Amino acid sequence: MQDEKSGIYIRTFSDVMVMEKDKGNSIVGVVTECFQAKPFDLWFVSTILDNSIMVFDKQDLNTQMSNLALDDAKEMATKITEIFETTVKNSAKVDMWSEGRDSFIKKVQFFTSRNAQVEAVLPAFPCKSSNPEKVASTTPDKGEELALKRIIEFVSYVNEIYPPGMKFFIVSDGHVFSDCINVDDKVVDSYTEQLKKLYHRVKPEGFDGIHFRGLNDCFKSSTKNEIAPLLNTITVDHYLDTQLDDATEINRKIMMLGCDDNAETLREEIKTPSHPRLYLYRGFNKFMYEDLVNTPKAQAMSRKKFKKMVSSIAFEMILRNDAYSNLVELVFPFHLRLSIHAHHNAGPKYGIRLLDTSICCSYDHNPDEEDRLLHIPTPWHNAVFKLGDREKMIVSNSKLAEMLEKDEKYVGGWHEKERCFVYAPSVQPNL
Repeated sequence: MQDEKSGIYIRTFSDVMVMEKDKGNSIVGVVTECFQAKPFDLWFVSTILDNSIMVFDKQDLNTQMSNLALDDAKEMATKITEIFETTVKNSAKVDMWSEGRDSFIKKVQFFTSRNAQVEAVLPAFPCKSSNPEKVASTTPDKGEELALKRIIEFVSYVNEIYPPGMKFFIVSDGHVFSDCINVDDKVVDSYTEQLKKLYHRVKPEGFDGIHFRGLNDCFKSSTKNEIAPLLNTITVDHYLDTQLDDATEINRKIMMLGCDDNAETLREEIKTPSHPRLYLYRGFNKFMYEDLVNTPKAQAMSRKKFKKMVSSIAFEMILRNDAYSNLVELVFPFHLRLSIHAHHNAGPKYGIRLLDTSICCSYDHNPDEEDRLLHIPTPWHNAVFKLGDREKMIVSNSKLAEMLEKDEKYVGGWHEKERCFVYAPSVQPNL
């Protein structure tokens, strides 16, 4: 049976339903449990299939499968895995990479067995924190430069040993959370555009391994008018007074309607002692408290009301994080799932560290807290400092600059060309 509006072919087999769409050079689809598909469901599946990043077309698939022997494909997948684990992989305090490594190899082998580009996806680079005590400005700086160069290096290493190479998708989650973190939608757009320009400045000539996507890219469609009446009945909770972009807000509604998990289940999980979701909730709570405590809205309410608002925001952020994770899995179905959170690396997501510890060190950072709250230092929550008497750059909240300004041993400040704080040892007079 075909739905003429969406172009979806629907077939049922026992207890599963197949929803397919012919895209000319390939047939794409989803398999789900049987249900009565409503107009929104058909529109949603059709839109996801139109925007999903599929790897193969029908003609190439038959050729590719015969190009690489199974043993060779596994050996190549193992070599690529070794590059990952010796370059960008984050090692959590309680690390389960020994269990997740084989799954990682199999995921890579999915591509190498077809002699196809290895494709990875990383939800990251949302926007700068709105907290001026954490970052120097709202625009990408030395931190983003270092992070992009690290990804470029990782992809380049893979390209050197595997001719089809690697394609690395950076999927911004800025529009997913912007209103929760006190950032206007247009600020996210500006950050993303400047990040792309930075990438094109620092990438080697001829390198084309990094690609950028975001929430709005996932729901590109010329037929949103078909679901407009339904979307008018959907509400996304907003707790802060940020400026919303109408088109982006529509896509947030679509994401929550199509990909949201059960809120009641989450409520039970964050009430359960030692539950991983409880730690995640505490992490969001802590960071949002820090980011919002000095805002005019926070200053205008009681401490009790502020803490309640932060708690609601943390809960909303986890709901949206879950929904976006589900969306990314739909749009990037075969990809290596990488994360900037400190996962234990048993799979299916694997943590990466964007700031290389061989050239960067963290100031006043607790590794135990990093593991417990699943948080790895990122460029968008920190600033970078170059101290003339230190071999490594320092990654820290920007309030470190206030301490250095008061320290007579150093002179310097923000360096616009370097896009970081630069301090040199002061020359002490001879007494």
